[in-house]
Amino acid sequence: MNRKREAVFMGIGILAGLALSGPAAQAATNITATLSTQPIYVDGQRVSMTAYSIGGNNYVRLRDIGRAVDFGVTYDAATNSVHVDSTQPYWEGTSTVPSAPTEESVQAALAQLRETYPTGTVYPTPYRSISGGPYHRGTHCSGWATLCSDAAFGDLPWRKVDNPSWEQIRSGDLIRYDNSGNGHVVVVISKTDDYVKVTESGLNNHARWGGQYFKWWLEEQPGYALYTRYPE
Repeated sequence: MNRKREAVFMGIGILAGLALSGPAAQAATNITATLSTQPIYVDGQRVSMTAYSIGGNNYVRLRDIGRAVDFGVTYDAATNSVHVDSTQPYWEGTSTVPSAPTEESVQAALAQLRETYPTGTVYPTPYRSISGGPYHRGTHCSGWATLCSDAAFGDLPWRKVDNPSWEQIRSGDLIRYDNSGNGHVVVVISKTDDYVKVTESGLNNHARWGGQYFKWWLEEQPGYALYTRYPE
């Protein structure tokens, strides 16, 4: 474990001990929290975190720390428990991604991700995926697309479909096509007979939601392909 993570986990342990101590437990009913205005820096770079001042101390979400320092944080709904793994990189998934995802479950996962990274928000980059996909260390559009896919599908395997039919495209699938650079990849949110609504990123590493790509245009693009993780 690197020194940065070691310091963070030591701090988490101290905070947990204080939270379980007698005086802290007795005072819990009288806690007043206000938004903190103090800037937060990681390795000299300012990071965006929502902090609350409680009793003269700043408190932030565990997921925000995991994202900034890069360690795994997952939630298991079956046991109502939070899991912290210092050996894994941060990603937006949970340990309860269904083994047989539906378009409804995928759309729900994307909607939750949108709350964390609304349009204009900078997301973690490069995104290091543990799912073994085509963009396992993605940057820019490929990093954002893989992050979204992992949040919806967990560690399910990937399949590539060259020149897919419109009927094959489903929510959560990645659509790639060639452009003047190294290509572009987007994540399908929903589909009509004429277009797909997507989330994507450009070179500025800002999430964008709600863009539209028309069927006729996509099917004319070179390198048009689909990456899906729905079981066959």
